[in-house]
Amino acid sequence: MLSTQQEEDVLDTWFSSGLLPFASLGWAGQGRRETTPDLARIYPTTLKTGNGILLWVVQVVMLGLNLTERLPFETVVLHGLPCDGGGHKTS
Repeated sequence: MLSTQQEEDVLDTWFSSGLLPFASLGWAGQGRRETTPDLARIYPTTLKTGNGILLWVVQVVMLGLNLTERLPFETVVLHGLPCDGGGHKTS
């Protein structure tokens, strides 16, 4: 039988995806100016994405600024998404 009660001990998907640079490249440490060699080499980076996840991009920027006082992306390139004749996104 499936439970309909929502699990409370989980990270929100949107929030946790914003932590990806730090989870994969190392945590900045206690001081906001501290860094790991990998994080210093790659962060900030360039992001190329569709406009469908623009709110996620904004969240990652805010989280990055809060944790490191630096922008996570030097450049963000938004490209168009292919749509069908009715204007709906296609896969």
